[in-house]
Amino acid sequence: MSEPAFSYDVVSYPSNPLPQAHPARLAAIARLHGVPTASPNRCRFLEVACGDGANLLPLALAYPNSNFVGIDLSGTAIARGEDLRSRLGLANLKLVAADLTAWDPGPDRYDYIISHGLYSWVPPQVRDALFALCRDRLSPAGLAYVSYNALPGCHVRRVLWDILRFHVRDFTDPAERIQQATAMLQFLSKAVVGNAPLPELFREEIRWAQDKTDPSVLYHDDLANINDPVSITDFVAHASRFGLQFLSEAEYFEMTPDLLPPVAADLLRKLAERDVVLKEQYLDFLKLRRFRQTVLCPAGLAVRREADERAVFQLEVTGEPVPDPDPPDLALGVPIKFRTAKGAAISTDHPIAKAALLEVREAFPYPLAASELLMLARRRARAGGDDPEDKDGIAKLLYGCYRVGMVDLYLDPPRFARTAGARPKLSPLARAQLDRGGETMSSLRSTVVQMASPIGLEMFKLLDGRRDRETLVTELANRAAGDPKFVAPGQPPQPASWWRERLATEVESGLAMAAKMALLVEE
Repeated sequence: MSEPAFSYDVVSYPSNPLPQAHPARLAAIARLHGVPTASPNRCRFLEVACGDGANLLPLALAYPNSNFVGIDLSGTAIARGEDLRSRLGLANLKLVAADLTAWDPGPDRYDYIISHGLYSWVPPQVRDALFALCRDRLSPAGLAYVSYNALPGCHVRRVLWDILRFHVRDFTDPAERIQQATAMLQFLSKAVVGNAPLPELFREEIRWAQDKTDPSVLYHDDLANINDPVSITDFVAHASRFGLQFLSEAEYFEMTPDLLPPVAADLLRKLAERDVVLKEQYLDFLKLRRFRQTVLCPAGLAVRREADERAVFQLEVTGEPVPDPDPPDLALGVPIKFRTAKGAAISTDHPIAKAALLEVREAFPYPLAASELLMLARRRARAGGDDPEDKDGIAKLLYGCYRVGMVDLYLDPPRFARTAGARPKLSPLARAQLDRGGETMSSLRSTVVQMASPIGLEMFKLLDGRRDRETLVTELANRAAGDPKFVAPGQPPQPASWWRERLATEVESGLAMAAKMALLVEE
């Protein structure tokens, strides 16, 4: 059965910021490869299939001198976004309910055109319209970001899609389709037969779908009549027909062969010398990649395929590398391994390199310019003088860490308060989201922050830039007094005096957390 018309008006799709498509991150990739893409500080940015503008709102707030446009077929989603845009007074953001195949973008060109979660789920003519828009409306050094389901990994997922779509074929009501698909997943998780590799692979796929898939995503993605994965080779061939060429993946570390067995890594490096897309295709074979977030640029643009490591000195860096052991020995010749929560790891025995990674960790999430980082690392390692080799070493270190996903690089990243000041102020967007009754906020880094603690939410609502610590504690204690929602289930409500004593220390840690989440604006 076909899906109802305007299904995204019937079942809302989760809409969040897209840190991987942030213009500061995309521009950093461009600069590494010799592409002079515009700074996010002054750019034109278009998002196709923007939903309710959740990705555009923090960008428009962070970059008041840039212009942002979002289009989406769902008038309901656009109306939600327009309500929030109006509350925030963001004159540099325009949200339009429009059909991409009929929309007139006007004469303006864009430095960034992004489309997340559209390409694989629309008919061929809409994919063509997307690439035609990029061809006609990208600036000469502009970037296009397009995400899509990828092969060969989605061959495995497609088995599950086919089963679920077969099971719900006679149901048209969205709630029933979701309920039936969820029940089928539960049945499959208990009923798949056999212990051979293939049944076990299928069980893992079912577990992934149960654990990771939001019901509305299940409805729109897994049960969609159109869901066409594509190989990177075919995707780039399609883009090339519209005058576009492959630049990179938005998640830059996904392109590195460094973590593969040496024989595979060497082969892929040789392939890259001949054809970078061919290298990517064979890397997908080895990783069974199922999803891509590809960055394209105009075909006539000269691209440096080997990144210029020294370009990091145009950029800023963030990351959370953890040393082992901690604290590390900064002495020359003592190797230290740094790791991240996502599994990236590097080893170094150079004092300035070790000091630099410690500085990055301590500053996180605040970005450090590479030149500032070099100065801080020299000071920390007690390395005197201006040795030119230090600069080359830092460039090599940061690019090497970036290649494996240990750090992120940005061109002109958004600014936020590094610490909570005397009168802390939550970002206007986060305040507006809380005022609408939500527990989810968008940070100034374009990430999602979930705050489930009632007392924490109440404190965040008070951060309007007018209250000092003492006032915060007093007002928060008065609000919490006698209210059962602020204590654990089964516990009695507490008076204001009890709350004041407890909050005297907890408010400071809560403010530090707000700063760490990039939710506070500079005073």
